[in-house]
Amino acid sequence: MVLQPDKLFKINQKVYLLDSLGPVEEERKAEVLLNNSLYLKHLNDSLFMANYMLGYTKELTKFGFQVFTENQMQAFMNIDTNAVQITVAQIELEETIYTFRDETQLFGQTYYHDHNLNAVYVNSWFEIMPINDIHAKPLIQFATDMLVDEVVGAFDYDQFSGQMRYMFNTDTISTAMLYEFAYDLGRVYAGYTFDLLLNSELDKNLPQDKRSERYWRYDPYSKTFFLAGEDRFITLDE
Repeated sequence: MVLQPDKLFKINQKVYLLDSLGPVEEERKAEVLLNNSLYLKHLNDSLFMANYMLGYTKELTKFGFQVFTENQMQAFMNIDTNAVQITVAQIELEETIYTFRDETQLFGQTYYHDHNLNAVYVNSWFEIMPINDIHAKPLIQFATDMLVDEVVGAFDYDQFSGQMRYMFNTDTISTAMLYEFAYDLGRVYAGYTFDLLLNSELDKNLPQDKRSERYWRYDPYSKTFFLAGEDRFITLDE
């Protein structure tokens, strides 16, 4: 059973914009910042949420899950096999500036160029609860990822003038890219969900002297297991 949040939270973290907007009452700052955002003010919340949840639920089926939505609650409660309720508790978008430094070394000297890029962070909170285990506690999980302007730059050293030049092109993010990003994130986090349940089963069923601290991932396409590294949920205590 997969439940989605009631709303999408959107925050413009570019507070420096307030300096050019004149006096703004404290209680209206968040609203004014959102109205002056580059991307969030144009975002269709329902479309973003639909893409996110579509990517999530479709990918869960690739892992062998039978997925139920909220309007199938009665059918879900009647099943007699292992069941898990997954609540996507909150999705939050933060528009901000991301500083990226492109640098190179030549003749023992470091050259660099700093870019202030537009970025949107997507923060997600999940509550994952095995239904058939009366001793199980909800697993509260967090994940974050970022969509950012893409920069392609190159340093060019002019031997005649002894100067370093830097040339670059920027591919800026768009609202359409955010919708695609939402779908892709849903797919990624479906994988994280399976991996969490997989490793929880290993923790529960393997003897302590047989269970290492390794956190495993599973690829349903190649049907292979591999170590997760940092590609996983962050477990929250509360």
